[in-house]
This record gives sequence, C-alpha cells and structure tokens, in this order.
Amino acid sequence: MAYQRRLLRFLENHDEPRAATSFSSGKQEAVALAIATLPGSRLFHEGQFDGRKVRLPVFLARRPGEHFERGLHGIYTKLLEALDRQVFHDGEWVLCERTGWPDNASYQNLVAWTWTLHNEYYLIVINLGENPVQANVQVPWPDSNAYSWHLVDILSGARYERNGNEMRSPGLYVELKAWAYHFFHCLRARAS
Repeated sequence: MAYQRRLLRFLENHDEPRAATSFSSGKQEAVALAIATLPGSRLFHEGQFDGRKVRLPVFLARRPGEHFERGLHGIYTKLLEALDRQVFHDGEWVLCERTGWPDNASYQNLVAWTWTLHNEYYLIVINLGENPVQANVQVPWPDSNAYSWHLVDILSGARYERNGNEMRSPGLYVELKAWAYHFFHCLRARAS
C-alpha cells in the first residue's frame, strides 16, 4: 500500500492521444472511475472532462472549436465532488474478492474495492471488459453483517438496499453490462 500511495495516475496527458479518441464513451468513464478511486495521486488533463479530441502541442495557446460532451462532463463533475471527501485521502483502501460460478468466469473482468474512514463507506465496482459480467463481491468490512445497507450510486443516483450478511458471504451480487460500473456510498440502514 505504501507503494500504491506514491503512484501518479492519469488517463491522458499532453504526450498521448486524447482519451476521447482512444476510448469509447463508456470505456472512458469506467477507466476514469478506476483511476480516480485507486490510491495515489490523480492528474486530469485540460479538456478531458469536456471530451476534447484534438491533441494540441503544449506551446499552442489556441484551439479549434470542438463538441462539448455534456454527459461526460457531468460524470466528471460528480466524480470530483465525491473525491473531495476525506475518506479518499486519509481512508483505508481494500481490494475486494469476487467470485463467479463454474460455468461463468465473467467475474474475472470485474474489479472492486472499498474506501472506509470512521463510519463512512464506499464501494467501487467496475466491469473492465467488452462483455456483461455477473459476480459476487465480498465486502471486507468486519461489521457489515450486523446491518442492512443502503447503497447509493453517486454517479447514476440508483439506490439499493442489501442485507449485510449476504454482502459478506456469498457477497454482493453484481451484474454489469460492458464497461459499466457502480460508485456506491454505503450507508448503514438498521441492525440485522
């Protein structure tokens, strides 16, 4: 973890093609969520939030007009607002175990981790593949089975209620389309 915290993570920079030209819209959002919520420092390139496609030399002070990607900008705005919380700077990051079924190994394209600090809990789940996935994600919080939980997706607004016992074992059931994701703020609902 000490090594991870020293890493510098970014999706695009001035030396590489723009993310909007390298990734499909959904893929860019999924990868941006991953980079933004992994431990370490995060860099965002000018124009990345707007979906800019033209890569300009750093010494050029003007740019051509480009289409503004309102949806992408909205995702980045919500993401940055969430990342401003102390939990993403001083909290504990833990990689989650995930499992599938003997006849379905799609879970291997799924990544998941949590951030916790005091009584603040976040769960990030991302499908990093071209195909749908189904998996059980084991939430590593020691006291998770003592409560029911409200899971509020910060980026989509979706809300779910889940039993803490099931979140620990067999795990939170997740089904995601290609490049889909959840960025859950997890709130204790009531004691089980």
